[in-house]
Amino acid sequence: MNKIIIDNNINYALDKKIDYEYIDGFIKKIKIKVTKDTTLQINCKYKDDTKFDIQIDLDDNVKLKLIEVKKYVNSKIQFKYNLGNNAQIDIIKVNDVKNINEKNIVNLNGENARIDLVLKTVSNDIEKYDILVNHNAKNTISNIITNGLNVKGNIYFTVSAYVPKGMKNCVCDQQNRIINLIDNECIIKPNLLIEDVDSTANHSALIGNFTDDEIFYIQRLGIDKNTALKLLIEGFIKNSIPLKLAQKFKKYWR
Repeated sequence: MNKIIIDNNINYALDKKIDYEYIDGFIKKIKIKVTKDTTLQINCKYKDDTKFDIQIDLDDNVKLKLIEVKKYVNSKIQFKYNLGNNAQIDIIKVNDVKNINEKNIVNLNGENARIDLVLKTVSNDIEKYDILVNHNAKNTISNIITNGLNVKGNIYFTVSAYVPKGMKNCVCDQQNRIINLIDNECIIKPNLLIEDVDSTANHSALIGNFTDDEIFYIQRLGIDKNTALKLLIEGFIKNSIPLKLAQKFKKYWR
């Protein structure tokens, strides 16, 4: 698997399917161009207060599976994804961080371009995520899932999709949920800006703790309430992501 590690230094191991450029400065910039089907993992372990701008471009007919793992991050990060005709990107974001402000801009520039994005995060401080998908071509698809577990911080999700008039047969789907284990403020702002009548858009936004019915159902199996809560946390985290990535959060249900 291709890999980029963002630590005090930036290290990478990439094959010829990916073109890479790094520009140092007040805002650290990484430019990635994907020319053939491949996989990529980006690990962010940066502890200092800094800013990153990461741009990922997909050529026509290219498929990319992208895994982003962030730990100990205390920074502002902007991701920009640009997709050509028939390009597809499958993104899994796994975050166990502090005080992050992350913006994601997705430009579906070619017909039949598609993005599937899953974000899993556990908050111990202030976390803000802004995801914007621009359907700039016909027959484009976006499936966005954001899941946050608030342990002792705040989580803010803003998830938006824009379909201009004339961009026919687009599909926008959002599923947003925050499990708030405490009473701290958490907010979800789902926005669907659809100007084309031939496109389809759906969203859900749920904030709250696990319900009494969910806990009671597990207790009926002879499991105590504390263990039931841990099982619900484990299931919430593991849903929609590979088991190996979910294990990075196991301290929250052990």
